[in-house]
Amino acid sequence: MATNSTTSTKKQKFLSAFKLAKCNVSKACEAVDIDRKTFYNWQDKNPKFALAIKEIEDAMTDKIEVMLMTKAEQGRQRAMEFYLTNRKKDKYSNIVKNELTGADGGPITYKEIIYEKE
Repeated sequence: MATNSTTSTKKQKFLSAFKLAKCNVSKACEAVDIDRKTFYNWQDKNPKFALAIKEIEDAMTDKIEVMLMTKAEQGRQRAMEFYLTNRKKDKYSNIVKNELTGADGGPITYKEIIYEKE
């Protein structure tokens, strides 16, 4: 069984590997020779470790957002579309919502008919 010191060192190595692997859990686990289950146990049982993971993920998100905005500012259509459909969903969403109602706007009524096998 690993000592606290060994586990702590492995966690630190994992955090470095996680950052290098661009937040890919499988690659980071492979780099430090642990199972994915071990990673999830560390995350569940150690709030400080979980916070470190979140901070790495947030930093990656920030970096990607800057890259996306740069592309959008350069006039890259797909980047602009992606930004608008995700940031201004109510105005630019590609999702159509339909609401069905019954007569005079009331609830929909239906009959359920059950046939018995003879």
